[in-house]
Amino acid sequence: MKYAPANPDSINTLLHRPNTLQKRILPPLDQVHRSVNSILSRWPDAIKTPENRDREKLALDMLSRVQNWNWDNITTQRVISAAVAVFDDERRTRSDLEPVQRFYLSEIETRQPGAFLDGMVGVYIDSFQPGASHTRFLAKALGQRRAELGGRHRKLTETLPSLFRPDAAPMDLAKVMLDSDDPYAALKSIGLSTPHTSGLAKAAHKTFVERLAPELGKPEARSKLFNWLMPENGPVLQAGAGPAVEAILSVWRNRTPSDALRNELSEQIIAGWNDPRLYNGGIWSGFDPNLKSVLLRWLTHQDMKFFCDMVTATQDSHMWPPRRDFWLKLYDDKMIDEAWVAFGSEARRYAQQNLIRSGKTDMNRRFGRQLDRGGSTSLLIMRIGNKIVVDGCHSYKTHIFRLDDDRAPKLYKREYYCDDIMRASRNSKPHNSIYNWSQWVLQNV
Repeated sequence: MKYAPANPDSINTLLHRPNTLQKRILPPLDQVHRSVNSILSRWPDAIKTPENRDREKLALDMLSRVQNWNWDNITTQRVISAAVAVFDDERRTRSDLEPVQRFYLSEIETRQPGAFLDGMVGVYIDSFQPGASHTRFLAKALGQRRAELGGRHRKLTETLPSLFRPDAAPMDLAKVMLDSDDPYAALKSIGLSTPHTSGLAKAAHKTFVERLAPELGKPEARSKLFNWLMPENGPVLQAGAGPAVEAILSVWRNRTPSDALRNELSEQIIAGWNDPRLYNGGIWSGFDPNLKSVLLRWLTHQDMKFFCDMVTATQDSHMWPPRRDFWLKLYDDKMIDEAWVAFGSEARRYAQQNLIRSGKTDMNRRFGRQLDRGGSTSLLIMRIGNKIVVDGCHSYKTHIFRLDDDRAPKLYKREYYCDDIMRASRNSKPHNSIYNWSQWVLQNV
């Protein structure tokens, strides 16, 4: 085989030379081990994962080499990159690539310890799929060479003795996650450099969420889950995140959290997976509709509270408190189906500084903008049954449209012009008599 590393004086070769030669050219072994560990920590992935566009070419090139037994001009790194392609979810069941898979299994059984064997452990972990034949075959072959694996996977095999037992490994890895306050950091520390994309960690994720779900009413459990889903030093988990967010919301299916917790949870969810009122894709495409409605109720309440709190803090008028109480009572009476806020520029700054507690909140995506009157007016746009109701701060009148009216403003738009809404409205009323105004609203919705 000619794909062996080109440099014969690798660290493994030097360490296996006679002791006299070691003493002449190498520092003490404990120093070497410390250096190796430092290198592995800093550069955990010796083999780069190939881009999707290159995988078919890699797989077919490897098939040609196996069939023709031609190993000219190929490196160990390329051989392992090709293994990533051959065992990925698109190609692992292709019959034309079976000779290549058999080749890799044979190589695992017979090849000397080193980069190839260690690289194939990474292929096994990343391509792991419970119950899949390729996972069982790779596990069996690698398990027989377990004692010969290099230091790159030592901590993982020590922490997870069941690594090469596919039926047990995901559950045991889930336990590692459950036992840590920061599951993402814990998996990185034992050698899974990209925990969210590892096939083994994906399999563990399901058990982790199922076992944690009954505890999600407790802040410690929620913190643990969000540390996995939205790690401080890693990407937000997307694939497989839907059931985890459902588990969070299911706690509150029949009860309501405090305003502070409701705001915190909804802001975290929107920051990670977008506002379901604006985006239908991602986790929301297959989301439980009943649990999605829980979040939508929260967002309706939250947007109304944001608007009301902003006006309360910035507008000194005796007319405002009864208006605020009227709208919030309609929400409590389950009359307000949806709500959306379009902040003016001044109110937007106030909301960012005083209302939005999450540093991850993107104001440009979270709320609409009201652009008329120099941004001095903010709007609360509500759907009440088959009516669209628009209320504004200061002296802006309340306007009511039928839902099927082409002139009715649409909810969840990015930009609004309050003067255009006013000119399009045929049914409006000022707030100069709160009693008359409130009766008018009730009669018209």
